[in-house]
Amino acid sequence: MVSIYSIPINSTLGIARHYYLSHDGNFNNSVGWGPAGVEWHGKVNLTEEELNRINEYTDKFGAYNIHSNNCEMFAWYIKTGKQYSGQTEEIRVTKFGAALVSLVQPVHTVRSIKYLEIEKAIIANLQANLDEVKRTKLLEDQAARDDFWKRRDAGLS
Repeated sequence: MVSIYSIPINSTLGIARHYYLSHDGNFNNSVGWGPAGVEWHGKVNLTEEELNRINEYTDKFGAYNIHSNNCEMFAWYIKTGKQYSGQTEEIRVTKFGAALVSLVQPVHTVRSIKYLEIEKAIIANLQANLDEVKRTKLLEDQAARDDFWKRRDAGLS
């Protein structure tokens, strides 16, 4: 049986917290939610209902947003079936900060990450092809120079 745990987020000087689900409280055995989507760490024992909620989460609520679809909302939804975030609903400082950060934070969905990975693979392939063409051209130019000097030294030029 999993429970909801949290750890301070260092980049916020501990003001904000990262919420996750774990059966033993260990972050290394947890499932959470962040800008990259569902974040799995180690082994997590989930009920079938909790696993179904994880699988439907992105389709139901969309991409991560620190203000309106954050890790605490994810954890509460997976555990109870209802989204809730004390950070954005009860604490004014973090509510305002979350709203501000959500305006500038890059957000990725599972689909956008997939397309980003495909784009990176295409770019890497094109770069490898370009590097091979450059290498081949350099070898051809070097072979032509070597041939020139061999012919010159043999008095054939």
